[in-house]
Amino acid sequence: MIRMDFWSGLAVSVLALALLTWIIPEYGGSGASFGLPPQLLASLGAWLMLICAAALCAVSAVKLWRIGEPPIRLPGASHLWHLLWPFLYVLGFILLVDRFPLTWVAPLLIGGLLLIFGERRWYLLLPVAVVPALGLYVLTAHLMRIGVV
Repeated sequence: MIRMDFWSGLAVSVLALALLTWIIPEYGGSGASFGLPPQLLASLGAWLMLICAAALCAVSAVKLWRIGEPPIRLPGASHLWHLLWPFLYVLGFILLVDRFPLTWVAPLLIGGLLLIFGERRWYLLLPVAVVPALGLYVLTAHLMRIGVV
């Protein structure tokens, strides 16, 4: 948790610096509202973000240094697989959708996710996987028939 606090504080500090140096001056607007410049409230919020995030980052860095842990620790192979499999699952279905129509692939995608999440009742799995794809097919067929698509 300390390592996560360190990196979160660092990321929010970088975001606050980007807000203060580029986004607010460039896109903050012009003119006055109630006699105040429109960039004032945004700048105050960005400064508050920067102060709090820098404090979180500094405190977490000191805690990490005291317990002797490095700020970066690579996960083990099993944990890495646990983080990676959802991306590979989606990538596989993106490749399938590239080759086959979405209405054919969507029931497999939805049914596969339901199976992965532990659903084993076929009478629930089948309609939940098929009905959205069937609705998509009917909708596109209807829109093509009336000439929208």
